Amino acid sequence: MTFRLVQVLNNNVGLACKEDDSQVVIMGKGLTFQKKKGDIIKASAVQKVFKLHEESPSDLTSLLATIPLDFLTVSYSLIDEAQEKYDYSVEPYIYASLTTHLYESAKRLADGRLVETYLPDLEKDYPLPYEIAGYVLDGFATRLNIKFPKQEQKSVALHFLNARTDIHTQNQAQRRKVDKNKQILAIVENELNNHQIYRNRDNANDYERLLVHLKYFINRINQKPAPQVLSAAIFQEVVKDYPRTFAIVQKINDQIKQKMGLEFTNDEQVYLTIHIQRLIRKEETNDKHNEK
Repeated sequence: MTFRLVQVLNNNVGLACKEDDSQVVIMGKGLTFQKKKGDIIKASAVQKVFKLHEESPSDLTSLLATIPLDFLTVSYSLIDEAQEKYDYSVEPYIYASLTTHLYESAKRLADGRLVETYLPDLEKDYPLPYEIAGYVLDGFATRLNIKFPKQEQKSVALHFLNARTDIHTQNQAQRRKVDKNKQILAIVENELNNHQIYRNRDNANDYERLLVHLKYFINRINQKPAPQVLSAAIFQEVVKDYPRTFAIVQKINDQIKQKMGLEFTNDEQVYLTIHIQRLIRKEETNDKHNEK
């Protein structure tokens, strides 16, 4: 078996065509060094192969610029395995969003900082996603010796809750997302700026996580009817704990409804409140530091 190189992503990774013309990502130490488009690469030289999960080559290049190759491949493999093991289908965006989230958490863990979570307990109400999250975290412990704290299981479970889908929904979403995503991103960023929440060096990682979530938001918001995942109790708890942040989400929701005829579900309001709360928390921390 051979691969035909389509694009070099870095010295170790390339986008390639298989013999049946399907595109995959191929990886190996020095695999694409001094190679060019159209070159033939033997399967024996390739260490890892995986299919694209809705990413464009530029998206994957961006991920590889900040996330080590071994971390990315372990994360992608575990998501694939979890779907098969638990018969649990997810939207393709989870590969980028969950991998980015876990890598940022791993960096904080390595620096001796507590991995914060704003989530209530999910184990009782959502046992399957919670079990899947445990499988993923156990995989990181076994394969990369990264032992995440127990509370991280809630965050991973929420990613799987948020991303659950079926194949038909997935295919429809891929065809209609791009233009509406651009509109949503513009509305959200403008409203954040109105509340003096800007992207900067200190909050870049949290801001990027928000944008990753929003980039694929249209895949869920355009489902009719949108499935309700989180309980009313969790929704009310988030509203009570973060009233300022929830008010910002409401303003965003109003604009999206007015301009696009779309509306956030309660689930999406919770997810966005949590993302924006991280940004506000970072701003508050920086302000206190500057005062000192």
